[in-house]
Amino acid sequence: MCMGIYSGELSALGGTWQGTRMRLRGAPLFGLVAGVGYLTRDAFAAIWRWLFDLADIPFAWFAFDLLGFAALGAFGWTFAVKRTSPFALYTLALLPISVVVAALTVDSDPAFLGAAVKMIVPLYAGWCLAGVDLPAMLRVRRVLFVICLASIFGIALDALMDFPWSGLSVDQFGVSKTVDKVWSIDSVTRVGGFAGESTAAAAVALFAWLMIHRKVAPALSVILGICVAAACYVATSRTALGVAVLATGWIAAEAWLLAGLRSKSAHRFLATCSFALVFLPLVLVASASALSFAEMSTSLTSFEQRIEASWQYPFALLAQRSPVSLATGCGLGCLNFPARYSEWASLLQPVDNFYILSFAMFGLFFVPVLAVLVLTAAKGDDRTKLLLIATINLYTFFLEGFSPSFTLFTIGYATSGMHLLQLGRSVSGKRAQGRFEDFQTAA
Repeated sequence: MCMGIYSGELSALGGTWQGTRMRLRGAPLFGLVAGVGYLTRDAFAAIWRWLFDLADIPFAWFAFDLLGFAALGAFGWTFAVKRTSPFALYTLALLPISVVVAALTVDSDPAFLGAAVKMIVPLYAGWCLAGVDLPAMLRVRRVLFVICLASIFGIALDALMDFPWSGLSVDQFGVSKTVDKVWSIDSVTRVGGFAGESTAAAAVALFAWLMIHRKVAPALSVILGICVAAACYVATSRTALGVAVLATGWIAAEAWLLAGLRSKSAHRFLATCSFALVFLPLVLVASASALSFAEMSTSLTSFEQRIEASWQYPFALLAQRSPVSLATGCGLGCLNFPARYSEWASLLQPVDNFYILSFAMFGLFFVPVLAVLVLTAAKGDDRTKLLLIATINLYTFFLEGFSPSFTLFTIGYATSGMHLLQLGRSVSGKRAQGRFEDFQTAA
């Protein structure tokens, strides 16, 4: 039995991958079901909200989250209890600790704490798929492919017409959300397609494509990448557009120009080096007085705002309101959307960086997690996950990455190999599957 290993080499002549039929059980099965749930909810979020509103069952929206909580339980049982993975134990312990810190630092309102836990659960669902080559499963690959196309089509259609759910307002625990087109960048309408929000629509298309890019013919992968980039351009999601362009360039280069880029070592190098982006904000903030990106181009104005305000804001706020939180963090969900249900709602400002927000929430407790993430990239052998790590690090350099849920699920999936690491050694490939017995090849 073998998973996490490709069935062939990437062919520059257009050969397709022939995925092995596989069965999952245990935690990987729970993770797969939750991931598909998050994907379908985020891809068609506006439609779901509209239908639930018409049926007068708005709380049915949270039914998808139940799948995530089931995956969280399966992750704890499989990786922490049965396998005693040290990093699974650590990340599970970090969850209640960060909730307690949030309750003590921010607010003890159940709506806030519940939203914070709900926010992070997709990460654990993705981690359930450690050792699993998800897109090698034919049905999963088809779902990812269809939803990627649907997201692209939805963005294109939204640019040409108004959907019936446009302007829909949904109230959750006293906080109102409106599904509508938002004017922001250079007075250009940001369209959200079937997702109802431009960043979410672009993220779904981008990461669904990146998951399957090695399992289709290189020419088709590149064409699909160009379509994703075009959709991101229409949605004015500049971060996703940049990532899509660079990823398409990498895929084209490894297929037809530089065969050496196909190797696992090249992918490991790319993924590992991408963690340099974690520390780049420190350099940019330190040199902010000497650089003016807005003067170089008006399109870089938002980037300059990140350097001068967004990235510094969490630590300035914590230094003022709770200095001890600079070490312990302010708790789960303290500085992003769950805090809208807390006393800190009026203090919220965009942070626009996954790692800065994570450090603000978890403090020094996040340092071991970051170290293991780097180690995971350095030891990984799944090229799809390695490219995902590199693209995620670039994507979350400009965005928080905690929503939509499928983005956080993708982060979990890409870094899930950390839970196959043992102190002093790692378990992967055939050894992982032989030892853990959660995978079966269908007859």
